[in-house]
Amino acid sequence: MKLRRIFCAVLTAALIASVSSCGCESGSPVEPTNTTTTTATTTRETTTERETTTTTEMPSDTDTEIIGTTEIVTDDGLVSESVDEAAYASFYIDMTKVCWGLGKEKNDKNQPLDAVQAQEKYSAYNARFLPADDKIMLTFDAGYENGCTGKILDTLKEKNVKAVFFVTYDYCRTSPELVQRMIDEGHTVGNHSYTHPSFPDCSENEIIEEIMVLHDYVAEKFGYTMSLFRFPKGEFSEKALSVVKSLGYTSVFWSFAYSDWDVNVQPDAKEALQKIKDSTHSGIYLLHSVSETNAQILGKVIDYWKSEGYMIGADI
Repeated sequence: MKLRRIFCAVLTAALIASVSSCGCESGSPVEPTNTTTTTATTTRETTTERETTTTTEMPSDTDTEIIGTTEIVTDDGLVSESVDEAAYASFYIDMTKVCWGLGKEKNDKNQPLDAVQAQEKYSAYNARFLPADDKIMLTFDAGYENGCTGKILDTLKEKNVKAVFFVTYDYCRTSPELVQRMIDEGHTVGNHSYTHPSFPDCSENEIIEEIMVLHDYVAEKFGYTMSLFRFPKGEFSEKALSVVKSLGYTSVFWSFAYSDWDVNVQPDAKEALQKIKDSTHSGIYLLHSVSETNAQILGKVIDYWKSEGYMIGADI
């Protein structure tokens, strides 16, 4: 019986240590605001069984939850402990880095199966890989300005289509007139982080800082409240998703993307247009606003989607 009790204690200690081990090489770390550990225990007794629930409050940069154990009183009066498997599962949030990408398999709606499966797997974290309805959500990542965003906005205005622009702090600081135009013309401005780090490599406090520094800046500078977030490089973990959700944000991924981000190696306009046509489905499209090709073909892309009967917009 003592060996079981020792095993449970070692297991719990190992879990707490694993949750606290996530560090970050990017951004400016924020010191934990509370490092006090307190324990509260409540016990309900019956003639043969006592159930004990222990709540442990850890430092603010961890996600410790309730661990439940059951103490079984045997005929000889000895007590053995068994770990509550449901509580164990809720305690451990996976920190494994996932680099989001899409395979070639598709369903009968031409949607990538990877996106369909991810939507089912991560929906509890308020993450979106596909839109809720049969429509196309048009999104642009805007990490810096390359002289193309104005043309893209012109086309969107001409075609009466709204899009989401995921901006970084640097973009907002250096191109405030374009951000203001996005807002004025009814587009959605999304949060793409303060310094564009890989979020699975960051601590909880660093994730909060990466999102909220930009959130507060946009609110103060433009009077605009952001609620959509895109992970830099598409790199995430369940832990990072849970933190983003706790800040009131929806994490928006994509079901289509292609090699359009390298300004020195732009795709051929005709080939790019055909690629997008062939992939057309109800999904979330990621284009980069630095792309001259995107600025050139956007009008034709929108016309094609409309001819196929799709609604296009910024709604999730």
